Amino acid sequence: MCNKEEVMTMIELAKKLEFSQPKEAARQYFLAAEALVQGAKENPKEEQKYLELAQRSFLRGRELKAKPAEIRKVTKSNGKTNFDSIGGLEDLKQEIRMKIIEPFKRPDLFRFYGKQAGGGILMYGPPGCGKSLIAKATANEAGANFIQVKSSDLKSKFVGETEKNIAELFESAREKQPTIIFFDEFEALGGDRTDAPAHDKSAVAQLLTEMDGMDTKDQQILLLAATNEPWSVDPALRREGRFGVNLFVPPPDEEARREILQLHLANRPTEELDYDELADITEGFSGADLKAVCEMATDIPLKESLNTGKKRLITQDDMNSAVKNTKSVLKQWFGKALEQVKRRKLEEDFSELVKEARKEEKAGCN
Repeated sequence: MCNKEEVMTMIELAKKLEFSQPKEAARQYFLAAEALVQGAKENPKEEQKYLELAQRSFLRGRELKAKPAEIRKVTKSNGKTNFDSIGGLEDLKQEIRMKIIEPFKRPDLFRFYGKQAGGGILMYGPPGCGKSLIAKATANEAGANFIQVKSSDLKSKFVGETEKNIAELFESAREKQPTIIFFDEFEALGGDRTDAPAHDKSAVAQLLTEMDGMDTKDQQILLLAATNEPWSVDPALRREGRFGVNLFVPPPDEEARREILQLHLANRPTEELDYDELADITEGFSGADLKAVCEMATDIPLKESLNTGKKRLITQDDMNSAVKNTKSVLKQWFGKALEQVKRRKLEEDFSELVKEARKEEKAGCN
């Protein structure tokens, strides 16, 4: 026999256990759902109400049981990925050292000067230029724990679930300080609320609440966010005290392109390559484009070896051929970026992007 009061007590208990004991909470929801299905049979006049509540309880239990582990997972720094793993970007690395790494390593010194570790930094720029790699390297250089999340890890179709996931994420970070939380594809979570549905507005509001709660001397939590669409991020998130520091991650310059190519080819059988020439002819390529070039060039002798049984080195001609057959998306991205920034009157906020976009525009006209 179904006792409605007992069932509601089960559901209330499950709600309280969701964060501390998600497995037990899921079990309570399943028991409540089972009891409610029995109640529907015993109360034909209220069958629909019982079944609707049973379905909600079951779905909530299933959601908790299958909850992505990465939302709660805190990765210890392992030192494998550091700034030496990233070609070029020396100015950006120096800025990150001053704004992130040194405050984490020497909090007492920074507190002496009225500064503290923590806060939020928004990294933006074209795709394939190493924003995710920079975030991992930063955590390792700082000796901090690292939590990487994508919007899909946090967002849920169930009402209130996204907000709970965000709250749980910050709680995990507080338990394992010092911690860097890295939001990848940030525009999907922190998008502009102007025309957003209510569900997305609530998620941004929860994120703002958690960030405002970080403003204490004792907390060592830094938020890093990466986006290819900085103009789409809600203005409230880009204010001082939240993601008030914007770091532009540019395409690699000539020196950086040379280093990136050398890094990707370091453990591959190559003849003596002219890296200066390769760096010159790959102008306008992203780091991801350069990796693709190296993969494509490697495939040429590899496929030949599979057919002939004879091994040969990767040659300059292989590299030139790969460059010729790799089309970069940077020009297209900069065109769209400049258009969006102008339309929203954000030129001052993203001045480095505008400067780089105009340089790309000018290079395309020559």
